[in-house]
Amino acid sequence: MTKKTFISIVLFILLINTYAYALDYSFSARINNSGNQKYKAVKLTPQIYNNTVENLADLEIFDDNNQPVPYFINSYYESQISENNIYEMELINSFVNDVDHYFDYAVKSLDTKELFATSIEVEPDRNVFAVRLVVYGSHSNKNWEKIQEDVLYNVDGNKKLEIVFKWTKEYTHYRFKIYNNIEKVSFSSVKLKYNKVLHKKEYFTETFMPDFSIEEKENSTVIKVRGLKNLKLCSLSLITPSMFKRNVTFDGRTSKMLYNLSFENVEYKDLTLPIEPYKVTSDTSEIVIDNKDDKPIKVSAIVATYLADELVFESSGSAVYTLKFGNSDIYNPKSYDLSNYKEYILSEGYDMLSIEDVKGSPAKDPLSTKEPYDYKLIFNIAISIVAIVLGVIIFLKIKK
Repeated sequence: MTKKTFISIVLFILLINTYAYALDYSFSARINNSGNQKYKAVKLTPQIYNNTVENLADLEIFDDNNQPVPYFINSYYESQISENNIYEMELINSFVNDVDHYFDYAVKSLDTKELFATSIEVEPDRNVFAVRLVVYGSHSNKNWEKIQEDVLYNVDGNKKLEIVFKWTKEYTHYRFKIYNNIEKVSFSSVKLKYNKVLHKKEYFTETFMPDFSIEEKENSTVIKVRGLKNLKLCSLSLITPSMFKRNVTFDGRTSKMLYNLSFENVEYKDLTLPIEPYKVTSDTSEIVIDNKDDKPIKVSAIVATYLADELVFESSGSAVYTLKFGNSDIYNPKSYDLSNYKEYILSEGYDMLSIEDVKGSPAKDPLSTKEPYDYKLIFNIAISIVAIVLGVIIFLKIKK
């Protein structure tokens, strides 16, 4: 290898390293490991949201060996609510048609106008039996609608004494038609049952007090709120000692009449502006209070409620992890195999860790209207072109 070729390779490596440095993250935070669970999680803070890209694509976790750690984003937990009701039924009619026997049952007592059932359970008058039957339903004991056919039995220790409906039923009367009931099987007890498990998503919500400044414009108070960028807002609440009732608007998209009143030692208060989950994309947002001809009210603080996300990852045994973010050149979110079985991980549970010691370049002033020219893109393009050309030259020299 010639001296010139060696120098070219060194320069090429330096340029690649320089390019990698240009793509580095602007912020980092420490995550101290603790707990005994296999999986860990951290909840993202407003500071992280404000300084990451909109789709969170630039979030990356590293262990103490500086190796990337796979993760997935979790935004809610699922809760289960079980509802169980049992309705006793009474025999109101029975008759025989050839070899088929019919039994009509009605709910004994009904405290509500609505009745929902997912199955019907019977207790036969004998220990050993097997019958094929069809079940009908009615709201008035007059017009019967076929529900489904089924089989009930208790033979050699194997039993099936419950008919599970394919869909939830609302009938108050049920009829059994037992085919070819030569053994004259009947039921000593019939119970209508409702068993339902409801899955409910509970999204993670957090609150914080953002910074703000106030400007008076004609008959309006304009509150410029900072620190909401990339947050999925749910509501904004005013903290104020002033007595008022005025229309309040946020970012020109939602308005509401807020008030803080007190009469005869009774307080009437509604200081929360609800916002349908809305992701803020700008550095500064505006709350406008319509004062009309009144004096401005005093706003002491603002409380923002937002939907938070968790990063869930598998512990590699590191005592400390590092979360890096703040790279506008990363557009595609991370996709790890971990997300393909996240329901098992969430079911197993995880240790909640905290974000500490966030370091990085300070965010630019959101109130500044002057946007500095971004030379980073031009620099990266130039470096890329030089690296590619130099790589081709090196390849051709080595080949030659």
